[in-house]
Amino acid sequence: MSGMKPIAGEVVSYDAPSTEEIARQTGLSISDIVRFDGNTSPRALPSSRAEALTEELARIHTYPHGGYPRLEEAIARYAGVEPENIVLGAGADDLILLVTRGFAGPGDRVAVVNDPTYPMFSIAVWVAGAEIGDEDPVLTICCRPNNPTGELGELPSARPLVVDEAYFEYAGETAAGLIEDGVIVIRTFSKVFGLAGARVGYALAGHDVAAELNRRQHPAPLSTLSAALALAALQTPPDVRPTIDERERFAERLRELGFDPLPSYANFLYVPVDEPHWLADKLMNRGLAVRPVSGGIRITIRDEQDDERLCEALAAEVRP
Repeated sequence: MSGMKPIAGEVVSYDAPSTEEIARQTGLSISDIVRFDGNTSPRALPSSRAEALTEELARIHTYPHGGYPRLEEAIARYAGVEPENIVLGAGADDLILLVTRGFAGPGDRVAVVNDPTYPMFSIAVWVAGAEIGDEDPVLTICCRPNNPTGELGELPSARPLVVDEAYFEYAGETAAGLIEDGVIVIRTFSKVFGLAGARVGYALAGHDVAAELNRRQHPAPLSTLSAALALAALQTPPDVRPTIDERERFAERLRELGFDPLPSYANFLYVPVDEPHWLADKLMNRGLAVRPVSGGIRITIRDEQDDERLCEALAAEVRP
């Protein structure tokens, strides 16, 4: 568009086709499509019930005057920090964009740790007009556990450092204790809390950094309905053990089929394969959506019934 400033690099979308589109392409019914590509909870959790919205629906006609103090206090208790350390956003992606443009601009370099890793990091750097590079970076970004590999690598020593902890509940390790040492932690309600559609994320940062980020964030980043769902979810955080147990069972089943999934500290498995896009297309034709990534496919852990259906399809389509 005329008048818009160019951005550095190329913005590469990581969107996946809708369930309706997959059903149309395959000729299957929507109920036959199983999503293994989003790293979200397979089904809505009790905290997503409509009761959590009743109070907010009564005042949906107005803005969230005064912000979201109840949610900030609940997150602070959950994360072991103060409310002044909290920055809210419409999902982790909103916060990745906010933090990146807060530290980086045209002519700056941002270091992105691990390859492959979450594509949103590169997009945020490009949107900020900066470049990706390891030489004298103004900011370093990492995902821990890493997406798509599920690995729990060492925490980089670089500062300032952004740590995307979208999957930290599954790993049990966090960098939140380092927020006064130049570390910014970003988390989401989209994974373990099962609120991907609500788009709620939060950052943990030192008092001064959090205050500056909040000054740069727009005044009402969350829907009041989304905030109500997040607040209800924090009252009864989900138990991750069933997902972890199924992850390990599923990994063993894949090994029985001749695959070699990487050890994972998240709610997904990274499975190296020679032709990830070819295999993903074959599985898509069966109504099974996995994420093709560099060197392999990423598979979200669901339940035993869904995971066994995928095992059967893998056994039919490929012999490792």
